[in-house]
Amino acid sequence: SARRQALIVGWRYARPASGEERRAAREAGYVPTESYSLCQAAFDRLPPAEQAAFSRIAPPVDPAKLAAAAFLAALALGLVGGALTSGGVPLGVAGGAGGEGGGLPDYAELPPLSPAEALVALVFRPPGR
Repeated sequence: SARRQALIVGWRYARPASGEERRAAREAGYVPTESYSLCQAAFDRLPPAEQAAFSRIAPPVDPAKLAAAAFLAALALGLVGGALTSGGVPLGVAGGAGGEGGGLPDYAELPPLSPAEALVALVFRPPGR
């Protein structure tokens, strides 16, 4: 017997609907479906002969969980590599752009990074830092 469930979480098992099943659905006044999906618990209750008709489909990736995992991974990599250390930014070659005694300094201090800039720095920092 078929069970109705609003959302299948975890692995899903699907099989195509037969022509007879689609015809029976039309006769009963339903829109025929192209496939049937079962959750893990319903699949486990089927006899092995019926289980063979279903294919296993991986659960979809939850975008919120994926974003949280990416943020935590970037944070961990940044903390290990020290990507948020402040320092100077080179403006040119040693001695400055103006040569001896004048011109621009070798390094300039940057203002502190905003939280968004800090996240970008964690993800897109140069290698070896």
